[in-house]
Amino acid sequence: MESWLTLVLILLSIAGGIAYAITASEYDVIIVRSDLPFDWTLAQAYSNKFGIPIVDTRPDRLDEDAKKQLYGYRQFGFQRAIIIGGEKAVSLEIQSEIEGIGFVAHRFGEADRHGTSARLAIVLYPDSKGAVLVNGEDYGGLLAARKASAETGNPILFIKREEVPGSVLDALRKIGTKKILLINYELSENVKKFLISEGYEVEMLSASSDILKPKLDVKYVYLIFGALLGVLSILGLHRFRKYKEKVPYTLLTADEEKVVKVIIDNGGEMTQDLLPEKTDFSRPKISRIIADLVGRDIISKEQYGRTQKLKIKKEFYEDRKK
Repeated sequence: MESWLTLVLILLSIAGGIAYAITASEYDVIIVRSDLPFDWTLAQAYSNKFGIPIVDTRPDRLDEDAKKQLYGYRQFGFQRAIIIGGEKAVSLEIQSEIEGIGFVAHRFGEADRHGTSARLAIVLYPDSKGAVLVNGEDYGGLLAARKASAETGNPILFIKREEVPGSVLDALRKIGTKKILLINYELSENVKKFLISEGYEVEMLSASSDILKPKLDVKYVYLIFGALLGVLSILGLHRFRKYKEKVPYTLLTADEEKVVKVIIDNGGEMTQDLLPEKTDFSRPKISRIIADLVGRDIISKEQYGRTQKLKIKKEFYEDRKK
């Protein structure tokens, strides 16, 4: 069941990419820790803009679920991974594991979160005419910043309560920013004045701003509808296949049924050399029955030392109605 859930998650992520993607992304998957709110916020902004999946990780190792997701994405052709966070946040061992799976990993982790957000903006949003600025010293404005970024497709940059760090200013210049959406949470009025003096158009956003009000986007409806259809199709196909594999004992001769039931009573598999004793059939007769059952794809056999290992491939049920 876990493997099915992993496959469904991967397919939903890919479906999300098709629904959300506006521009071709340089990367295929994001590696980040969800327990680090600032790094997680940057990852969500990039994921939302380009429709690429996020894989949550622990600081020192990939858990089994993360590995399954990465192997699944790799099988679908994903190759380029972005790691958000320095080596203390996401260890070099994790990077080595990711590269061992077959990804080319690029890390974004500067000396502080302001620098990390600036570096991401320069590399991932090279031609953005807008930017979302939020206090990077308090969690309170992060939700609003994510909402504003999702609505506009603009990068999120972290600033200080009283000033705009030099790394952020440099990023704003390099990506050609004209308009700044400033999240009005625990920020000095001097920050807005400074940005205006630098020639930027500044819009202060608060909870009452239209851009931050909840709304239902039609693309979410299409995504959810498509995802549900996909999940139902997968589960339906799985159930259909399982149903096809259930066959009645009436399809077998009496001798074949006896052999099959002996194997089933033995856990569904056993070696052929034990059948003569358990069925009272001669070895030549057993060989003929097994050959016929293998030919009808009812059991499988493989070499096992000097004998054959037999395994039941169908699920049988009693149906004696005439």
